[in-house]
Amino acid sequence: MARTKVSQTRSSASRGGIRKRTAAVRTDRDGDLDMAGPDRGRGGKRGRGRSGQPQARDGLRSNLNQDRIRKAVEGGDASTQATFRQTGNKPQLEEISITGWKSSKAASNADGGVRSTVDWLERKIPSTKPGRKNIIKHRVEGDEIIVSIRPEILEKMLHLNKFTFAGATLTVEKYDTPSTEDMKGRLKAFLGNRFIASGKILNLQGLATDPILREIGLFRSPTTESKFYQALMKVWSLEFPTQLASQEAVANLSLANNALSNIQPITTLSQNFPSLKALDLSGNNFQDEKGLSGWRWKFRQLEFLDLSNNPISSTPNFKETMMKWYPKLKTLNNVQVRTDEEVAAQSRAPIPVQAPFFQDEGSIAENFIRKFFLGFDSDRNATINAYYDSSSTFSYNINTAAPRAAQDSAATSGWDNWIKNSRNLKKINHLAARMNRMFVGAENIRQMWNSMPKTQHPGIDQPTQWLFECHLIPCLPDVTGQSSSGVGGLLIMIHGQFDELAGTKVETRSFDRTFILGPSSGPESVRVISDMLTLRAYGGSSAWDAGVQMMPPPAATAQPVHPEAPQGYGAPAPGKSDIQVQQEQLILQLSFNTKLKLEFAQQALVQHNWNMEGALKAFEESKANNQIPAEAWVVV
Repeated sequence: MARTKVSQTRSSASRGGIRKRTAAVRTDRDGDLDMAGPDRGRGGKRGRGRSGQPQARDGLRSNLNQDRIRKAVEGGDASTQATFRQTGNKPQLEEISITGWKSSKAASNADGGVRSTVDWLERKIPSTKPGRKNIIKHRVEGDEIIVSIRPEILEKMLHLNKFTFAGATLTVEKYDTPSTEDMKGRLKAFLGNRFIASGKILNLQGLATDPILREIGLFRSPTTESKFYQALMKVWSLEFPTQLASQEAVANLSLANNALSNIQPITTLSQNFPSLKALDLSGNNFQDEKGLSGWRWKFRQLEFLDLSNNPISSTPNFKETMMKWYPKLKTLNNVQVRTDEEVAAQSRAPIPVQAPFFQDEGSIAENFIRKFFLGFDSDRNATINAYYDSSSTFSYNINTAAPRAAQDSAATSGWDNWIKNSRNLKKINHLAARMNRMFVGAENIRQMWNSMPKTQHPGIDQPTQWLFECHLIPCLPDVTGQSSSGVGGLLIMIHGQFDELAGTKVETRSFDRTFILGPSSGPESVRVISDMLTLRAYGGSSAWDAGVQMMPPPAATAQPVHPEAPQGYGAPAPGKSDIQVQQEQLILQLSFNTKLKLEFAQQALVQHNWNMEGALKAFEESKANNQIPAEAWVVV
């Protein structure tokens, strides 16, 4: 998509889409905004004007909107709000700005000297009543301390201007903030300069230098800066008849040159404009993908992204990461990364998938799968008795960042029933918390399962809703101690979906579940060594939609235990990476096929970049030429 240029200033003639709306502001007897609307009599009924005609409801809507804007700008925390409320007959509090305190000796205190400065100001002004404080509350905005005081001591407080505190000269002056109606008007004027309806362009670049925003002081501190975007979007949404119209009005958004290092202040823009096609973030300070992670999987229609003049553009895998996050992205940093044909092809097959691999032994894995999910849905206690013992482990985690299926994109899947025991090792750093979310032993697993919501999995005979893979694992630890070289087992990986039955509500989830199975003397002759479950919002089954998958016939025989392999060789274990496990399994496979010792099998694979076909071909050639030394062979 060709990028639409965004200019920094627009004439008033280009202010399409921003409509003027006026309404009188009413207050109740305490001075608060009247939430009951204009001219309402007792009982909240709408009154009539002097003409005798019913009054319009615009006053109610205006007052509600003003209150929302006020809260967005000032925040909900009483310690950081500007004072808008008056109570009873008490006059409104005054606000005073104090600067220069950062140069004082008190600046070396843990809080930078804020508390010491406020206490000093309090002591300098005698209280009008015993035990009554003059400074009601305070907040910090950049280099300023803003204090709210009683109006009767305003002159006395201003008299402290140029006084010396802890070696520093303070500047004490009145702090003026625009009224809610004034703020709304200025933000509307700002949007009028920055929105071009014909091109669906919203230009929010270089905000700190905008004269309107500088005048109202919205970029004097990080606190007010973060609240600016919330207030701006409140005003924006009021200018459109529906939320959909508000969202569709913008296709091109520029946030260039705003010194942004993360999207925390602007994260809600992905909700305001979910269908963006072009996003300009150039000239900011994004260091790596963590600063943008909140927008991962957002903006699913994004075609143009500019992150030039940001440190992130120089990081490894930058291009690959952005293309993964935004599947329709065509232009990145003004360079084409996908063609229209590639985007179209990707939408038909979003993930290239290899055929599933299912290597079973005596139908053990197939029988386990068929029985397990029926039992998990209908009788979890019996399933635990059949497959789990005192050393079995179970854990689960929730993947909230996974993309949803297109038909489910508007749904809001709650995780209240799951989040407490989710074991996400990327977020849980404390050892005790990690261990508490690993359930060891049949009884602990039973207790966990019985606290989980009821589920209903589809039938195994519905192949489009499942993906099964199974691999043989040699040299698993033998819990009976009878085999020092370990026993054979199965690694089963399953991807699918189920319905969560919570009361009358049915929520469809996607899941991934990985089992490690070993032999057992129990009723099913198989035990679950490890059971790991990952839950996701429903994401469909397009990843394995290439063809119908049926449960393959069982393999002929299991691989024997390798006489040279140490215990646990080729099996997952704590501290062992996935790559190491895969390499050990390739070494075992080559050794079984060639009768080479593990050391020589590894050398052959390393020489051929871990390519099994190349290593086998080289082995056959060396064997035919009698080039394999006698010490390379396994002694049986």
